[in-house]
Amino acid sequence: MKSILFKYKFLLAGLFVVIISCQKMEYTQEFNWAYPMSGEWALQLEYGTHVDHGPYFVKIYNSSFSRDSVWVDDHGNIWPFKAKVKVDMTALTFSTTKFKSRPGTSTEDLVTISKGQIISKDSIYFEAEFASDAGTIYKMYGHRASGYDEYMMPH
Repeated sequence: MKSILFKYKFLLAGLFVVIISCQKMEYTQEFNWAYPMSGEWALQLEYGTHVDHGPYFVKIYNSSFSRDSVWVDDHGNIWPFKAKVKVDMTALTFSTTKFKSRPGTSTEDLVTISKGQIISKDSIYFEAEFASDAGTIYKMYGHRASGYDEYMMPH
Protein backbone atom coordinates (compact mmCIF):
# COMPACT_ATOMS: atom_id res chain seq x y z
CA MET A 1 0.00 0.00 0.00
CA LYS A 2 2.86 2.39 0.84
CA SER A 3 4.55 1.84 -2.52
CA ILE A 4 1.29 2.69 -4.37
CA LEU A 5 0.93 5.96 -2.36
CA PHE A 6 4.60 6.69 -2.95
CA LYS A 7 4.14 6.26 -6.74
CA TYR A 8 1.03 8.48 -6.76
CA LYS A 9 2.89 11.26 -4.90
CA PHE A 10 5.48 11.41 -7.69
CA LEU A 11 2.78 11.26 -10.35
CA LEU A 12 0.86 14.13 -8.71
CA ALA A 13 4.05 16.16 -8.25
CA GLY A 14 4.93 15.65 -11.92
CA LEU A 15 1.43 16.64 -13.01
CA PHE A 16 1.63 19.78 -10.85
CA VAL A 17 4.97 20.77 -12.44
CA VAL A 18 3.54 20.29 -15.95
CA ILE A 19 0.46 22.41 -15.16
CA ILE A 20 2.54 25.22 -13.64
CA SER A 21 5.09 25.25 -16.48
CA CYS A 22 2.38 25.58 -19.14
CA GLN A 23 1.03 28.85 -17.79
CA LYS A 24 1.57 31.77 -20.14
CA MET A 25 3.79 34.51 -18.74
CA GLU A 26 2.98 38.16 -19.29
CA TYR A 27 5.89 40.16 -20.69
CA THR A 28 6.12 43.93 -20.69
CA GLN A 29 8.84 45.20 -22.98
CA GLU A 30 10.90 48.01 -21.47
CA PHE A 31 13.45 50.18 -23.24
CA ASN A 32 16.36 52.28 -22.09
CA TRP A 33 15.55 56.00 -22.05
CA ALA A 34 17.85 56.52 -25.08
CA TYR A 35 15.89 54.17 -27.35
CA PRO A 36 15.38 54.43 -30.35
CA MET A 37 18.56 56.48 -30.68
CA SER A 38 20.79 53.92 -29.00
CA GLY A 39 22.04 50.87 -30.86
CA GLU A 40 24.54 49.84 -33.47
CA TRP A 41 24.29 51.53 -36.86
CA ALA A 42 25.70 50.40 -40.24
CA LEU A 43 26.71 53.52 -42.16
CA GLN A 44 27.84 54.72 -45.54
CA LEU A 45 29.72 57.96 -45.82
CA GLU A 46 29.91 60.66 -48.41
CA TYR A 47 32.38 63.53 -48.64
CA GLY A 48 32.88 65.79 -51.63
CA THR A 49 32.10 63.65 -54.67
CA HIS A 50 33.26 60.44 -52.99
CA VAL A 51 30.76 57.86 -51.67
CA ASP A 52 32.06 55.01 -49.52
CA HIS A 53 29.45 52.28 -49.08
CA GLY A 54 31.16 50.70 -46.08
CA PRO A 55 29.45 49.50 -44.06
CA TYR A 56 31.03 51.31 -41.16
CA PHE A 57 29.68 50.47 -37.74
CA VAL A 58 28.95 53.18 -35.19
CA LYS A 59 27.47 52.65 -31.75
CA ILE A 60 25.27 55.12 -29.94
CA TYR A 61 24.76 54.58 -26.24
CA ASN A 62 23.54 56.54 -23.27
CA SER A 63 25.67 58.64 -20.98
CA SER A 64 25.60 57.65 -17.34
CA PHE A 65 25.45 61.27 -16.22
CA SER A 66 22.22 62.62 -17.60
CA ARG A 67 19.36 62.06 -19.97
CA ASP A 68 20.23 64.92 -22.28
CA SER A 69 23.15 63.36 -24.12
CA VAL A 70 24.46 60.13 -25.66
CA TRP A 71 27.82 58.92 -26.96
CA VAL A 72 28.44 58.45 -30.69
CA ASP A 73 31.41 56.09 -31.03
CA ASP A 74 32.89 54.71 -34.25
CA HIS A 75 35.50 52.58 -32.40
CA GLY A 76 38.08 53.70 -34.96
CA ASN A 77 36.12 52.43 -37.97
CA ILE A 78 35.76 55.73 -39.85
CA TRP A 79 37.78 58.56 -38.38
CA PRO A 80 38.58 57.61 -34.83
CA PHE A 81 36.04 59.61 -32.91
CA LYS A 82 33.93 59.35 -29.81
CA ALA A 83 31.70 62.33 -29.15
CA LYS A 84 29.15 63.19 -26.53
CA VAL A 85 26.18 64.76 -28.30
CA LYS A 86 23.14 66.62 -27.00
CA VAL A 87 19.87 64.90 -27.83
CA ASP A 88 16.26 65.88 -28.23
CA MET A 89 14.39 62.62 -27.68
CA THR A 90 11.08 64.14 -28.79
CA ALA A 91 12.41 65.17 -32.21
CA LEU A 92 15.03 62.34 -32.27
CA THR A 93 17.83 64.77 -33.15
CA PHE A 94 21.41 65.15 -31.91
CA SER A 95 24.41 67.45 -32.32
CA THR A 96 27.61 68.74 -30.74
CA THR A 97 30.11 71.49 -31.54
CA LYS A 98 33.89 71.06 -31.33
CA PHE A 99 33.81 68.15 -28.91
CA LYS A 100 37.30 66.99 -27.90
CA SER A 101 37.30 63.43 -29.18
CA ARG A 102 39.67 60.81 -27.73
CA PRO A 103 41.69 63.21 -25.54
CA GLY A 104 45.27 62.23 -24.85
CA THR A 105 45.55 59.80 -27.79
CA SER A 106 47.30 60.12 -31.14
CA THR A 107 43.86 60.43 -32.76
CA GLU A 108 42.70 63.32 -30.56
CA ASP A 109 40.61 65.70 -32.64
CA LEU A 110 37.79 68.19 -32.34
CA VAL A 111 34.59 66.95 -33.93
CA THR A 112 31.41 68.82 -34.79
CA ILE A 113 28.33 66.71 -35.42
CA SER A 114 25.31 68.44 -36.94
CA LYS A 115 21.95 67.60 -38.51
CA GLY A 116 21.84 64.31 -36.59
CA GLN A 117 18.48 62.61 -36.84
CA ILE A 118 16.90 59.20 -36.32
CA ILE A 119 14.23 58.50 -38.93
CA SER A 120 11.46 55.95 -38.29
CA LYS A 121 13.48 54.28 -35.49
CA ASP A 122 15.67 52.39 -37.98
CA SER A 123 17.50 54.96 -40.13
CA ILE A 124 20.11 57.57 -39.21
CA TYR A 125 21.69 60.63 -40.79
CA PHE A 126 24.30 63.07 -39.49
CA GLU A 127 27.14 65.25 -40.70
CA ALA A 128 30.58 65.38 -39.08
CA GLU A 129 33.46 67.80 -39.48
CA PHE A 130 36.87 67.24 -37.92
CA ALA A 131 39.23 70.09 -36.98
CA SER A 132 42.19 68.28 -38.54
CA ASP A 133 40.31 68.15 -41.87
CA ALA A 134 38.48 71.49 -41.60
CA GLY A 135 36.11 72.30 -44.39
CA THR A 136 35.36 68.68 -45.32
CA ILE A 137 31.86 67.62 -44.30
CA TYR A 138 31.37 63.88 -43.88
CA LYS A 139 27.74 62.89 -44.46
CA MET A 140 27.00 59.64 -42.65
CA TYR A 141 23.79 57.72 -43.14
CA GLY A 142 22.53 54.20 -42.82
CA HIS A 143 20.33 51.84 -40.90
CA ARG A 144 20.14 50.03 -37.60
CA ALA A 145 22.55 47.09 -37.52
CA SER A 146 21.24 45.72 -34.24
CA GLY A 147 18.91 46.88 -31.56
CA TYR A 148 16.12 46.04 -29.19
CA ASP A 149 13.40 45.42 -31.79
CA GLU A 150 15.46 42.83 -33.63
CA TYR A 151 15.85 40.66 -30.55
CA MET A 152 12.73 41.40 -28.54
CA MET A 153 9.87 41.36 -31.02
CA PRO A 154 8.07 38.04 -31.49
CA HIS A 155 8.63 36.43 -34.89
